Amino acid sequence: MKPAGHGLVAALALAALLGAGGLLAQGELEARFRTRAQARSIAALSQAREALLGYAISYDESHAGQGQGYLPCPDSGNTGSTALGACASRGVAAIGRLPWRTLALPQLQDGWGECLWYAVSGSVKHNPKALSLNWDSPGQFRLWRGDGHPLPAASQDELAVAVIFAPGPPLDGQHRHGASHTPCTSGASTGETGDFIEADSGLSSIAVSDVRQGQVGSTTRNDLIAWLGIDDIYDALRRRSDFAARIDRIGSTAAAHLASRLTDADFVARHLHETPHGSLLTGPLPGAAELGIAAPADSAHDNWRDQFHVALCKDGSTCITVIAPDAPHTGTCRAVLLFGGERIRTGDRRQRRSTPAERADVAQYLEDDNPRHFALGIAEFHGIAAFRVTDPLRPASQDVVRCLT
Repeated sequence: MKPAGHGLVAALALAALLGAGGLLAQGELEARFRTRAQARSIAALSQAREALLGYAISYDESHAGQGQGYLPCPDSGNTGSTALGACASRGVAAIGRLPWRTLALPQLQDGWGECLWYAVSGSVKHNPKALSLNWDSPGQFRLWRGDGHPLPAASQDELAVAVIFAPGPPLDGQHRHGASHTPCTSGASTGETGDFIEADSGLSSIAVSDVRQGQVGSTTRNDLIAWLGIDDIYDALRRRSDFAARIDRIGSTAAAHLASRLTDADFVARHLHETPHGSLLTGPLPGAAELGIAAPADSAHDNWRDQFHVALCKDGSTCITVIAPDAPHTGTCRAVLLFGGERIRTGDRRQRRSTPAERADVAQYLEDDNPRHFALGIAEFHGIAAFRVTDPLRPASQDVVRCLT
C-alpha cells in the first residue's frame, strides 16, 4: 500500500503542476490576444485619422467655393455615411460613428470587432459651418492620459477639434445589441454613446468636453483614442503647393474692395477709429457684405477676416511709410491692410488667440514694431507685400503689409 500511496501523491502533484502550467499558458495567451487587439485598434485609429486629415485639406476639391479645413459630420444612421443635413446646431460638437464610407475607407473596426466612433467640434464640422474657420479656430475636446496628465492636442489652447474612439469590448453596464441590417452593432444615436464610450459627460455640447485615454484590459475605461488639432490640419495645408496663393488671393481681394470703400466717409466712420497719436484711423477688416465681396469669395473672406487689420491716413494723404524687411524704403500709402500670418507658437514671442481679450490684442497678430505703431497711430509699418510660405514645415508668421494708394 505504501508504494500505491506514493504513486497517488505523485499523480496529484503532477496534476497540480499541469494545472498551474495551464493557467500560466492561458494568462499568456490572453496577454498576447490583448496586445494584438490593441495593435489592430491603433492601426484602425491611425488610418481613420489620416483619412480625416485628407478630407479636411481637400474639402474644396469636392465642395467648390467652400474653402478648406472642414471635417464631416459623424454617421448618425449606422450606415457608414455622414449625416444628411445638419449635425446639431452651429457651434455645437457632434458625435456618432466614424463615417467610413464618406471617407472612402473600408469598414474599420477595432481589435475587438467594434466600429469606430468619432466626435467633431462645431468649429470645423461641415454642416452647419462655423461663422469662420482658419488656423486659429478653437477645439472643444480636452484630452487626458489615463494617469490624469494632459495630452498635447496640437492647438493654441491644447484642445482637439476631432477625436476618434476605438471602444474595445463592453464593460460592465454597457449593453450592445446586434443588428443584422447595419454594419455595426447597435445604433449610433447619442443616447447609446455610453454603451460604447466612457465619456465623463456628453460630447455633443457647445462647451469644452473632457476625453480620457483608456487602457486595454481596464475594467473602468478601455477606450483608445486618436485625435486632430487645428494645427495638424493647417500644418498639412501649408504643405500644399497652392496654399500660399489661396491665402494671398483672399488678401488681394479684400484690399481691392477695401480701397474703393475708404473714400466713403460713412463707411470709414463705422469701421475705423482715431488712434492716440492722431494721424491714423485703424480698425479690423469689415465683413464681405460690407465690402461688397460676392460669392464664392465671400465665405473665404469671412473665414479669414479676423486675421487682418486696417490703417488709414486720417487726413487723406499718403502718410504711411511701408518698409520691406529685405529692402529699403518702398513707398508711401494712404492706407494699409495688415495680415498677421500664423501664430508664433513657441518662445518669448509666442502669440495666443484663444480668448476675446487675446483676439482684441493686435500684438497677438503683428510682430516687431507693427503692433505698437498700429495701436498708437505711428504711420510706419514693416512687412512683405504678399503672403508666402518659406518653409512648409514651419508656421508662416511674417507680417504682410499691402499698400492701398
